[in-house]
Amino acid sequence: MKIANILLIGIMFLLPLFSMAQEQDEGWFRCGTDSVYEELVKQNPQVALNRAKLNDFVREYIRQHPKSDDDELYVIPVVFHVVHQYGVENIPYSNIEAAIEQMNKDYRKMRSDTASIKEEFKPIAADTKIEFRLARKDPDGNCTMGVTRTYSSSTNSGDERTKMIAGIWDPSKYLNVWTVKSMSESGVAGYSYYPGSAPEQGDGIILLYDYISLALTHEAGHYLNLPHPWGSTNEPGMAENCDIDDGIEDTPNTIGHTSCVLNDVTCGSLDNVQNFMDYSYCYRMFTNGQAAVMRATLNSYEANRNNLCTPENRIATGTNDEYVNEECAPIADFNQSKQMICNGATVSYNDHTYNTTSVDYRLWTFEGGEPATSTDENPVVTYNGGGSFSTELYVENSTDGNTVTKENTLRVYDKEEGYELPYTEHFETTTFPLISGNSANDFYVENYNPDINEEEGWWVPRNESWTQVNLGYTGKSIRIRNSRVGMKKNKLYMPNIKIDNDTVPLEVSFKVAAAGRSEDSYTDALNFYYSTSCGDTLRIGHSFSGSGLITSIEDNPKNFIPAHSEWIEHSFVIPASKLRGRNFRLIIQSENRFGNTIYIDDLSYSQKASSGVREENVSLSAYPNPFHDNLMLDVDDLDGEFLVEIFDMMGRMVYNGNFNESHVSLGNAFENGADGVYFLKVYSDGACRTIKVVKE
Repeated sequence: MKIANILLIGIMFLLPLFSMAQEQDEGWFRCGTDSVYEELVKQNPQVALNRAKLNDFVREYIRQHPKSDDDELYVIPVVFHVVHQYGVENIPYSNIEAAIEQMNKDYRKMRSDTASIKEEFKPIAADTKIEFRLARKDPDGNCTMGVTRTYSSSTNSGDERTKMIAGIWDPSKYLNVWTVKSMSESGVAGYSYYPGSAPEQGDGIILLYDYISLALTHEAGHYLNLPHPWGSTNEPGMAENCDIDDGIEDTPNTIGHTSCVLNDVTCGSLDNVQNFMDYSYCYRMFTNGQAAVMRATLNSYEANRNNLCTPENRIATGTNDEYVNEECAPIADFNQSKQMICNGATVSYNDHTYNTTSVDYRLWTFEGGEPATSTDENPVVTYNGGGSFSTELYVENSTDGNTVTKENTLRVYDKEEGYELPYTEHFETTTFPLISGNSANDFYVENYNPDINEEEGWWVPRNESWTQVNLGYTGKSIRIRNSRVGMKKNKLYMPNIKIDNDTVPLEVSFKVAAAGRSEDSYTDALNFYYSTSCGDTLRIGHSFSGSGLITSIEDNPKNFIPAHSEWIEHSFVIPASKLRGRNFRLIIQSENRFGNTIYIDDLSYSQKASSGVREENVSLSAYPNPFHDNLMLDVDDLDGEFLVEIFDMMGRMVYNGNFNESHVSLGNAFENGADGVYFLKVYSDGACRTIKVVKE
């Protein structure tokens, strides 16, 4: 079929044109890249013209090289960049090998189910004679297994920033594939760029870690210049797709499919639902026309695709047939189960050495730990003294050895060194985040994403850490200035406090000054967690947001310097039932929802004697309060089922439900509710507790 409007088609190819629902059982792919597409076209309209030139080249190449004259096997070197935080997203090498093997079966028409291709399409089902091989030499000529691994929180929001953090190998020599735990855009499973449309240092494919076997074939098709069979849109199933064409003669016009309806006729002829470039999940084949487009693209100068499969590049990347695999030198890596503990606790270590098939010898060295050394693969270490400690791992195989040292990755606190109650923190220490004259106690800042800073790219969302500043309600204070990019979370761990009496509630009070933007309907949240294990495990204590937090309106919160009258005082209580042991540590978390500046000063802890009133056996908190869309209920010390009822100001019940979990989301209870005051009641074993909440 012919391209009706080559410029329009060219423009539409600028963006990552593939995205999938993370829920595989939905069985189809969804795309969320329209806004990115529009922005990219605004920034560089020339890319559309380059795309049109590439299409011209492809058509002319196919005309001059009939299939019978083009029988060369094209081999593409591949490198995987695994971005992880030592979770399931740190996929094993065997999974990557399996994904490459599956992709090669797809491209070479070697799947076990090719016999089930619809009879009408069997004559045009193609062996593309394109193969993918994991690189065995890196850009410097060193031995590699074709996988890099990068620890970064950006695995939780995969995008172009993630690629920058993990790095890219020369895209004229390698197909770069980045894998992440989740994408920055909700519901998106991955995308690739067409030749010549990728941003600098971004050419390749990015995917969710658990979609590499499902989506790699499709994404590589886009990488090699294939559109969807219904043309250059991201909306399958629309009737108007019959008026759009993919520019390939033997792919029938179709509206596109999100389910496996093999006999569908949507645009006047039988649809090729089993095509790898559809969204049906019952794919089996490429067509001869699609194979011709991909092979022609591999001869194009656009994005240097013509260099990938050259004999010289195959030798340089170790993907030539004559290359004999070597045992590569290991790259030592490890993780630990905890980063912050009380003295006397244990920490588990796990060896994550990669780039080799075997480790013949390993030696751990644990500063401050017992034992001090170990040769075990996954040792467990006890820390009895306080301090900040480092760990070293040396690994060796028949080729070479490698050492990794991680400095100050474990903080151990002595419970007896905590501050006595009552205690007030004015943030006046001259050595923040250390505490002057108290080396065994400190503040600790945990950033959402400390990998990069604003200077490394225009796309980096700026999000300042909690810092000490020379203005406050009294003297100095702590401050965070959030960016306008939402949902970044930074924590500040307060110094440890000693709890001598865990039968009396603890009251926490503080002064805050917070600026909101007048045009925004969302505001930042300030969440207070607490730990009775020196910061090891956290539980929510209270949350403030909306009108309950904002003290001033400022169009540019970065310029916000609060007047004395713009500070307000808040307080909340930690029930005695939650104070276990001799340690209490408060953690302040800023939850960025499009950018406010927040100051905190004069944070105090105190315990008050019981008033003699019976403490109810239902201990609960609701947060954030006020709330915008979702309200969380935290219930402790209950056995079995409990009842939740919600009433409006008129006394009308708007919701009731039974639960048996300690953390309950009540967002659906207010889906159709107006803004205002509500009363939430929890009933259990004859006791009732009521909390007032505000929806805004």
